[in-house]
Amino acid sequence: MKHTRAVICTLPLFVGILFLVSTSSASYVQGAPQTGTFTDTLKFSNGTSMKFKARVPMSLPKEKTLGLILAFHPHGGNENSMVDWPSKTFLERQGVVDDYVIIGLKSRRPNGYEEHLGDWEKADHGPSYETFRWAMKTYPVDRRRVHLIGWSRGGFMATRFIWDHLRHFATVTAYAGAHSPDWTRKSLGGYPNQDWVKLKWKDGIVNGKWTGTRIDYGVDFHDQSLKEFLPPGNGNSADFLPEFYHVHGDSDYVIDVGLTRCFTRVLGKKGIRYVYRELDGVNHAKVFQGDPINMVVNDDVFRWIHATRNKILPLGETDKATLATIKRDVATMSNSQAIPLIKKAARIGGPQAGEALIKAFDSRHADVRHAAVASGYSTSYGPAFIAKLGEIIRDNDPKKDQDLRFNACHVLGRYAKWRQLDAQKIITDAVLDTSLTRYIRFQLITAISRPYELMIFGNMHDDRKIIQTLIKLLDDSDGGLRGYAHIILKKGTDDVGKFGFNPGHNKTDRQAAIRRWNAWAAQVTAPLLSDNFIKKPLK
Repeated sequence: MKHTRAVICTLPLFVGILFLVSTSSASYVQGAPQTGTFTDTLKFSNGTSMKFKARVPMSLPKEKTLGLILAFHPHGGNENSMVDWPSKTFLERQGVVDDYVIIGLKSRRPNGYEEHLGDWEKADHGPSYETFRWAMKTYPVDRRRVHLIGWSRGGFMATRFIWDHLRHFATVTAYAGAHSPDWTRKSLGGYPNQDWVKLKWKDGIVNGKWTGTRIDYGVDFHDQSLKEFLPPGNGNSADFLPEFYHVHGDSDYVIDVGLTRCFTRVLGKKGIRYVYRELDGVNHAKVFQGDPINMVVNDDVFRWIHATRNKILPLGETDKATLATIKRDVATMSNSQAIPLIKKAARIGGPQAGEALIKAFDSRHADVRHAAVASGYSTSYGPAFIAKLGEIIRDNDPKKDQDLRFNACHVLGRYAKWRQLDAQKIITDAVLDTSLTRYIRFQLITAISRPYELMIFGNMHDDRKIIQTLIKLLDDSDGGLRGYAHIILKKGTDDVGKFGFNPGHNKTDRQAAIRRWNAWAAQVTAPLLSDNFIKKPLK
């Protein structure tokens, strides 16, 4: 494979001896890896090539600990389109940009496609995959921390590319685009001279009723290929397969929001974990550009990327040894020994790290216990760790550290926001449990308010249990809890629709207002693709 260097912004970190590594489809020349920000072109042995822009940390670790983000640009974009914004910008906002290699890919033709009416197509899969393999051989990347992201046509590419390469990627993020029924004009049917991405709902909604025919996009997920990654029996897909994060504006004039609604609906039916933020009144470009910019959603996307690990690939031997040490010794270590190991567990992440890390809660040192639970804010650890947090919040022993329970509530809230349904169940059940202390129940209301505040941007269906739980709290025996739940709920009605609720009223007098809240919830949480979906909530 040959390199055609376009721009070099920094000097190589060190000088090495070049050597050849053979693969099934290409030969890679590996030497001193270039750092900094640069543009390059890789040429592969089968005659294909890939131009890319890379942003690489100036100082590379000795161990394979970095994350890798591969970015697919929108139609008309190029290798620059997704590197600085949003990828570098939002990783910087978290303070983790130097933990990542970011590579922006360029679709194969500079002037679009005659047949396919847009950038990216099946022919780009091979060069994209070879570029991924080059990056993995060139830089010290943890193979469990590799992610895909795309915008618009790049969103189509990311959500198609993944199904041929499920083993290699932890997450897929798509802005304003999702897996399409076809790449070509064949999908147009009776719509000649029009790209399928511009197909809209026929007619629309008048007074809450469909006046025409809705277009449902079909999705083929190659079910057999999914099953090979799951354990024998009834394995939970969400605990093994890559996770998805989608953002789409409901006023998108280029790509029908129904495409993402259909795609995420099928993900859910397959048991694949996804987060879908639908943005009311937002068009195609403003999912992360324009004014105002929805920084809350973008920050959440990149926190989720940073927290999530590949759940298919096994751990390397070094990481296995680290976790074995944690599992065996962390409970009896001094804090100066244990806390550095907890930081390593946070980098490893995933259910294996979570299973080891729960032993830290048996430590006699408060700061070790705190470090273990707080690491969950930036790392997802899986079912065993989540279950342990559930035990902690229910432990009413007054001798136990209240700050530990506080953080357990809020880490669970973050996991619930990322649609980890076991975390959602724990906090929605616990917040209704009157045997828990008032303090913990207040923390749990705050915790479930985090996913609710992101739901009210537009998609209230997927996590409707959060809304239903807040409404149940309006009838709680504790007036303070009733009032707090009402303050949270009002955010979903622009703080106007209170429906006559007064937390100070007695149980009988509260019922009429609670019925109105339930009627509102039934409307705004209707499935996004249902015929009775009403976009704007009642006031």
